[in-house]
Amino acid sequence: MTAKRETTDAYPSAFPEMEPHGSVTIADGKGASAILRPFQSSHTAAIEARALDPELLANLGVGASSRLAGDCIGIPYFDNGVRVATKYRTIAGEKRFTQDAGGRQILWNLDCLRDETLATEPLIITEGEMDAFSAIQCGYPRTVSVPGGAPSERSEDGGGKKYAFLEEAETLLRDVREIILAVDGDGPGANLLHDLSLRLGRHRCKWVKYPKECKDLNDALKLYGPKGVQETIRRAQWCRVDGVYRLSELPPMTPPPALDIGIVSLWEHYRMRRGDFCVVTGLPGHGKSSFVNEVCCRMAQTHKWNTVFASFEQNPQVDHRRALRSFYSGKLEKTMQAEELAKADGWIDRHFAFIVPAEDDDVSLEWVLERAAASIIRYDASIVVIDPWNEMDHSRPPDMSLTEYVGFAIRQFRKLAKKYQIHLIVVAHPAKMQRGKDGKYPFPGLYDISDSAHWSNKADVGIVIHREDMATSKDTAIRVVKSRYHNAIGRPGEITGIWNEETTRYTITT
Repeated sequence: MTAKRETTDAYPSAFPEMEPHGSVTIADGKGASAILRPFQSSHTAAIEARALDPELLANLGVGASSRLAGDCIGIPYFDNGVRVATKYRTIAGEKRFTQDAGGRQILWNLDCLRDETLATEPLIITEGEMDAFSAIQCGYPRTVSVPGGAPSERSEDGGGKKYAFLEEAETLLRDVREIILAVDGDGPGANLLHDLSLRLGRHRCKWVKYPKECKDLNDALKLYGPKGVQETIRRAQWCRVDGVYRLSELPPMTPPPALDIGIVSLWEHYRMRRGDFCVVTGLPGHGKSSFVNEVCCRMAQTHKWNTVFASFEQNPQVDHRRALRSFYSGKLEKTMQAEELAKADGWIDRHFAFIVPAEDDDVSLEWVLERAAASIIRYDASIVVIDPWNEMDHSRPPDMSLTEYVGFAIRQFRKLAKKYQIHLIVVAHPAKMQRGKDGKYPFPGLYDISDSAHWSNKADVGIVIHREDMATSKDTAIRVVKSRYHNAIGRPGEITGIWNEETTRYTITT
């Protein structure tokens, strides 16, 4: 059962010598003799003109038929060795098809999927039986054909009654790891490729590119012989799945630079970078918002970065303006002259914007994300601050636990940071903490933040602001407790500073 035509040099590139793919398994032709006759000489000539072996087709149950005028053959369909349908087609002259009334629509050669000796072989699916014969003849016995050819239009969901034959074979197809879709290289073939890959799963499907002047496997066999078919199948490429690449397929990437914020000694522990997600926590009144405000002011002053504040415990017209004016001028707002105020306000308008909910707004996660994205684009923001997380409206689906919801929310924050290449800072209060016997609060960590350990696990940067003894000392610890990328953005560590209310910045002492 070998092709009569030898490989030629007309294929776009030379074929290496190839070993046979494997022994050919022949489907049982049981039942076919009742309706089909042996080939006559005209059938044999027409079959050989397609470079196919008449003996192979006969062993597959194919035979001559008078169902259609001209040289017609009948192609039986078997399921577990029982003939359940027969398709008839002409093999010379005008192409015509018909089939038995009431026959089942199943994959041709379905029983090859039940052959355990072929379980490790790829499955080849063709658009027509002639192409399936070609693949089997060239050493690919695990080949099937769709029963009805290709559609004129693709299905958006890969569904429809046309593909009921896949549902019938669902159990047999379930464990097939590699499927080669050897459909025709034309418009309807492209539609069939789309639909089959969608139904079968693009992750396990390959597609074939045919040699020059070929649109299917039988053309490849006629023009280039068995090696033409073998090489076409060998070169099959995986269907594209977004997000799956070899390293060589990915574009070169330069990591964003990590910038010095400008706070003395903080460089070793926290450098700001686009795309990172930072969590800041600490007890109420210990200076979380003051620290974040200073960081954003310094980035505007030194690197011209713009910030969008979604601050739910500060009033932009009063609290933010006072702090930003004081940072810009280096003095208390109440001591500034009109000209100084005007310059400070101009600086604020250039570098800061605010997300401000109305009285009847539900400040949900979706609400915040939508306005953050709009603000990033509208105001060319490089930093987004959400302060605090705890003041948002955290309604969640009834089937989602609080921990699951927090994990979902953090994933959305990280996506926002990556998509828009901004530095996202979320200020989050810790759960209520108890004073120790010495009257002092313990130093909180990211795991102490209310609702979930995800705050620690998923943050790129984690910072705790803490005053050990507010009654007797002004010292504030700025402790970086989490840094995912040590070499790029700093190592965990601590500095100490004293908050200067007049200039709205920390004076670092250690």
